[in-house]
Amino acid sequence: MFLDQTIHDVFSAIAAQSPERIAIVGDGEPVSYADLAQRSDRIASYLRGRGITSGTRVGLYAHRSADSIAAMLGILKAGAAYVPLDPSYPAKLLNFIYHDCAPALLLVQRALLERDTEPPFWDCETIDIQGDFAGIGSTAQSSAAVNRDSPAYVMYTSGSTGHPKGVLVPHRGVVRLVIDNPFALMGPAQVHLQLAPLAFDASTFEIWGVLLHGGKLAILPAPYPTLDDIAETIQRHGVTTLWLTAGLFHLMVDHRLDGLRPLQQLLAGGDVLSPPHVAKALRALPDCQLINGYGPTENTTFTCCYRIPREPGDRGAVPIGKAIAHTDVYVLGDSGKPVADGQDGELYAGGDGVALGYLNRPELTAERFLVNPFDAAGHSLMYRTGDRVRRRADGNLEFLGRVDRQVKINGKRVELDEIEACIRRSALVEDAAVTSPEALAGARKVYAYVKSTRHHEALIEELRAFLKRELPEHMLPASIFVLETLPLSPTGKVDRGKLPLPAFFDAKRSAAPAKPRGAIEATLMKIWCEVLGRESVGIDDNFFDCGGTSLQLIQVHATIRTVMNIEITVVDLFQYPRISALAASLSQRASMRAAAPPDMSGAQDRARRQHSALARARSAANRLR
Repeated sequence: MFLDQTIHDVFSAIAAQSPERIAIVGDGEPVSYADLAQRSDRIASYLRGRGITSGTRVGLYAHRSADSIAAMLGILKAGAAYVPLDPSYPAKLLNFIYHDCAPALLLVQRALLERDTEPPFWDCETIDIQGDFAGIGSTAQSSAAVNRDSPAYVMYTSGSTGHPKGVLVPHRGVVRLVIDNPFALMGPAQVHLQLAPLAFDASTFEIWGVLLHGGKLAILPAPYPTLDDIAETIQRHGVTTLWLTAGLFHLMVDHRLDGLRPLQQLLAGGDVLSPPHVAKALRALPDCQLINGYGPTENTTFTCCYRIPREPGDRGAVPIGKAIAHTDVYVLGDSGKPVADGQDGELYAGGDGVALGYLNRPELTAERFLVNPFDAAGHSLMYRTGDRVRRRADGNLEFLGRVDRQVKINGKRVELDEIEACIRRSALVEDAAVTSPEALAGARKVYAYVKSTRHHEALIEELRAFLKRELPEHMLPASIFVLETLPLSPTGKVDRGKLPLPAFFDAKRSAAPAKPRGAIEATLMKIWCEVLGRESVGIDDNFFDCGGTSLQLIQVHATIRTVMNIEITVVDLFQYPRISALAASLSQRASMRAAAPPDMSGAQDRARRQHSALARARSAANRLR
């Protein structure tokens, strides 16, 4: 009954049915549906008073929070589309996205307004989303002329031409995803964990999949949650539905599998799932349905889903399943004709989930969004995904890889050509090539090869600093290698197949890494090497300069907690990205706690536990040898 309506119309109907139900928990006081409806109405009224109408774009620069959800709804009710800008992105990237989408206003979280940004990337009016909007009239419905085909949000993905591209997602794409769609349980009894950044399209399912059904959204507000944070939030709020990227799913299975036991359903995807991790999860979670979710942003989060059966059988590659409701999929050959079952082809997606195209990119829109020849009416579009698949005899699709140079890093799409173009813009190098060889599920890395005659270490340090100002964290190369010349094909193009393997450069290193000076440093070094997949690291090497990512830092955190039994936060690891500094901090804390006054409640026992960290580290170092 809701399929022809907008997101905010569906929400308003649900809120009117159950105004006293709790809509949001985990971010301060619980928020009821009535509270959320009223706050978003006030925001919509304010925005309309500032000239916001249908067709306008409004930026949202914020982390996960109840205020962010109210802001999204308020923007939609005003008839506009929201554009989430990720606070973790470097200022230069935010500056590009901001000017590309040209928002009329920017709604900003107060802490980000107060953050030192000299100069800020915006030049329009900013509004604190935590303001009370007092004295502003409230209207239950927007008078703006929007419908199911109107843009709901713009989300940016990696672009092959050197800059990210904004995907225009309509209301119908979101409503079709979460209404009358049986790929997952959705209803008033469900509790979704809101874990994804707002600028990552997994948040679309997390938020609207529960709020358009009268369920409860449990927000994990910490920007960098640990595995323990995830497990504790699931337990505290009775979370029933969780969406994880493949990499984070593998980490939870390895380190906090017990924390997933309360779930009724667990969706994982964004990359290839590891069959051994899937099998382990199925054995340990008998009451949880595991679902492999596949889909590009251009087809609104999910295109296909596979409800993984519990029966033991072939535990080979996990298929991506069949098209979800209100979605069509086509496996086509080079001629544009359907291929037979069992044959490889490119996946095209049609139906209500297909986006409106790319913002300000008419040529790319025409290339990727095609008139659907299988639609008898001839009015709809289909999206060319660039993914190679084959249809099995049971109708399920298997993912085979890409037809271009796009890869998935930590669940996010990365165009290798965008990284290459960025490196070439640096003026530090003459040429560049970027590769990302096949690896174990969730462990793919990006390697950059640059042509230069400059001193290697100085060049690499400068280039890393440049890339950190230009690219989001998940697109930074794990390693940068300097060559005097790049191998070329007979046609004069870079021959990436002839680039030396990373091990070649490890063997050529002349300077030995600084060695550990004690048990804590030795244990941390072994943990780093294991997580980073390196033979050696030095105690003064920067974790992120060694190619480490935020996801790998979460793995380091979990391993330290398990092996060394030391209390530490992920923020500590960001603050001390070198082994020497981290070890010194841990030793200092142990000494301070050991000296704590005995009359402090529980402090003496905690001090003894922390003071024994050094002994545990020695033992852990022996176990890791």
